[in-house]
Amino acid sequence: MDIFIARQGIYDCEEKVVAYELLYRNSTINSFNSEIEDELATYQVIENINSFGIDNLTNNKIGFVNFPEKLINKNIATLLPKDKVVIEILENVNPTEEVIKNLNNLKKQGYSLALDDVENEEDIKKFVNLVDFVKVDFLLSTKEARIKIAELCKKHNIKMLAEKIENLEALNEAKELGFRYFQGYYYSKPSIFLSKDIKIKNSSIFLILAELIKEDSNFEKIENMIKRDVALTYKFFKFINSSYFNFIEKISSIKEAIMLIGKEELMKWLSVLSVIELSSNGNDEHTSNTVIRAKFCERIAELIEYEKKEDAFLVGLFSNLHLMMDKDLKNLLKDLPINNNIKEALLGEESILRNILDLVLAYEKVEEDKIKKLCNIIGVDEGKLWDLYFYSLDWSKKIAH
Repeated sequence: MDIFIARQGIYDCEEKVVAYELLYRNSTINSFNSEIEDELATYQVIENINSFGIDNLTNNKIGFVNFPEKLINKNIATLLPKDKVVIEILENVNPTEEVIKNLNNLKKQGYSLALDDVENEEDIKKFVNLVDFVKVDFLLSTKEARIKIAELCKKHNIKMLAEKIENLEALNEAKELGFRYFQGYYYSKPSIFLSKDIKIKNSSIFLILAELIKEDSNFEKIENMIKRDVALTYKFFKFINSSYFNFIEKISSIKEAIMLIGKEELMKWLSVLSVIELSSNGNDEHTSNTVIRAKFCERIAELIEYEKKEDAFLVGLFSNLHLMMDKDLKNLLKDLPINNNIKEALLGEESILRNILDLVLAYEKVEEDKIKKLCNIIGVDEGKLWDLYFYSLDWSKKIAH
């Protein structure tokens, strides 16, 4: 399925792009769909940031992301890397005790905050000790209001960003008032990014969430539930590759990654996925066959006592990823925190993992000569392949229910 996101440049006094605001889009129409709820729009932006990669979207600059009140209170912002984003507090957010507490927690964790669409100084006062940026709407605010806003921001050392700058007159006024950052059609309109994504089974997400809610969550069970869905596994690895987690070592298994990031962050991420429209023209039968292939690879690795059977599973699971997403495989693998042995096998380099995958592919196509040759190379009794395949088929049926 197609996914969309837009970005609009934020400029400094030297007219250099220093950041981008990342905006919701659901088509190539370059405008916000006002029928979409703020919460759903932000959920979709967060997931699409994960799909595209934030550095790809921002050219390694900072990304500004809108957050409505409900998501501030759900602490969803921690799914984004604190050194890569500014959390924009939407203009309709009420400065309740809960909101202020949660914004304070984000500040303590190192996040920068911006107050969006400010029209007068009263909009700022209850957030004045929290925000790093104030974004002033130059279309809706009056000149007198902007003077008072500038005085208040200077007093509290808050950076000022003039938004909806549409002509030179507005830009010159902003500069005279001490604004140092600018955004609007005078500089550029939002530009849309288009990419492909793959379908996730909603049932997978809800079953995992149900297990995570338990006090004695079974991480092996959760790992198996993630493993049965190719799209979910791929997205999970993309998610943990976020610089927010900053893992030094490559991840060796899904279970290890779950333990490292913790239940709370995993639940937040799955909650984001659960509210997004997860519909596409994906082929469920094709996906199911890929899961069988992955388990078949893992069983062969077990039989020959290969030390990392998890690697064999991932090689099988990701073997058709490029076809499912209609993208170059090398570029897809670049963003996944999996070890080089898996990547090299998927790219066709000679190795035991590649031989296992080739054997499974040959078995699927009933290529008898190739099966015999690869069994000899790997050291597998050809007569045992049917049992291994039947086990994998049975396993895939059981975990689907």
